[in-house]
Amino acid sequence: MGQKRIRAIIVDDEINARQMVPIIVDWLSIGYEFVGEASNGSEALDLIETLKPDVVFTDINMPFMDGLELSRLIKEKHPLIKIVVITAYPEFDYAKKSLDMGVQHFILKPLQPQEVRKVATELHAKIQEELDRWNEVQQLRQQLKENAAQLKEKFLNDLLSGIWEPGQLDNRFHYFFPDQVKNLFTVMVIEPQHLEEDGEEQRILHCLRCKRFIDYALVEYKGIEVFFDNSQRIILLDRLGKHKLPEVGEILAISLREKLACRAFIGIGSTSKTFTQIKDSYKEALEAVRYGKLKGGSAVYFFNDEIHFGERSWKLKTHEIEETVFFVKAGITDKAIECVDKLFRELEESSSLSVERARLVSAQFVSTLANSLTEMGFAKEGERSFDLSPYMRIFEMDSLHLMKQTLQEFTTYVVSQLIRARNKKTNHTIQEVKKFIQQELHNQEMSLSYVSGKFHLNSSYFSRIFKQDTGISFTDYLLKCRMERAVKLLNETDWKAYQIAESVGIKDPFYFSNCFKKVMGVSVQEYKKSII
Repeated sequence: MGQKRIRAIIVDDEINARQMVPIIVDWLSIGYEFVGEASNGSEALDLIETLKPDVVFTDINMPFMDGLELSRLIKEKHPLIKIVVITAYPEFDYAKKSLDMGVQHFILKPLQPQEVRKVATELHAKIQEELDRWNEVQQLRQQLKENAAQLKEKFLNDLLSGIWEPGQLDNRFHYFFPDQVKNLFTVMVIEPQHLEEDGEEQRILHCLRCKRFIDYALVEYKGIEVFFDNSQRIILLDRLGKHKLPEVGEILAISLREKLACRAFIGIGSTSKTFTQIKDSYKEALEAVRYGKLKGGSAVYFFNDEIHFGERSWKLKTHEIEETVFFVKAGITDKAIECVDKLFRELEESSSLSVERARLVSAQFVSTLANSLTEMGFAKEGERSFDLSPYMRIFEMDSLHLMKQTLQEFTTYVVSQLIRARNKKTNHTIQEVKKFIQQELHNQEMSLSYVSGKFHLNSSYFSRIFKQDTGISFTDYLLKCRMERAVKLLNETDWKAYQIAESVGIKDPFYFSNCFKKVMGVSVQEYKKSII
């Protein structure tokens, strides 16, 4: 980005002052040009509207409107303009008041060229920095505009997958859809049929052709979003609840068949009233599509009519349970317990609460947690096992309080076992690393990244667990081991310092000597004398 030429004006009721400032330094050499002058504040405001300067140099003591009032008005209407006050008053109160008005600099009369040049140069750098930052923001906004469609599609797929941060979901949704006023969401899945002999490129082109046709067909249907899911199925999300999707689906099925000779399986899920239920409507639409494939027809299949027995009145607490399992796997007991408490609080507040459903949720919790631990490799080949008796005991309980207490105790137990197992694994790894260090002390390549690579560990993670175990950093520990080996060799051999340095993996004998004195408190020669 090129350097900006700064446009400046001078405001002073004395003509000599107005003439002096533009010539007191070589303004062109520091990137300035004076584009105007004014003899009072009112005149200056008119000039600013016309010339749009970057910097205003102004006196304080002027008739009609002083420099401080002018500064205040400039900051109100033109907050980006920089103001430099020139005054003969050195009092602190004046300076403070100027700064409170948004003045960037405060220069005392008589003007000194060096001081003026210094202030001007600092302001130029500040303005250039702001301009570069503004240009960067504009470039980012342009990139955002260019990628808006892809970002929106990514967000919609996150909704289908249930991947979101709860606290950000509402803001993100209204960022992409600012016209959203009420929440009624229905998902339709359209899966074009493909020939078995079609290659991947033909399949993708066929899907793109179908989607382009649907985009054109639904251009007047406000509130229906058309996009691909992660499996290249065409998704319609009616987010305003204004349209009858079964009828839309029938029209699209006929049009695709007649215009593109494309047969498609079409499924529609239930209508949802919250963002978080969109994924449920999507899953139901997928089930309806699958049902249509089994039936072998090209009709539109509606989940509630074809598969379900009624409206969705209750569902398993999959998301809430997965959140609890996350905290368990992370070893954060208090957060996991809070999630269990929240899970049961929602159950208690549910209008469709029953003991049977509470048992079902509790059993799902235990089985999901057990499956997650198995996926983590925790219960490998019978090496470790958990007491899963809570799973059976749940079905004998009639009290939600007892179920909650049982799950919280089970959660605490599992976290403690996980932490214990991880500590055992970490301790074993650190012990192996320590053995490796002793065996490879002569290796000049020995470093944090070298050792972490040998043990297939992330270097940041390895650095953290190593310091937790030893109390010092890996680098300090390695240096300590090398110096201990050096002391042993000094005691048992008559080797020269450079030979010992090479033996402990340090190529530079001068660096070795410095390290030895740093760790041992004496030089190599002083230590040798002490053992004679």
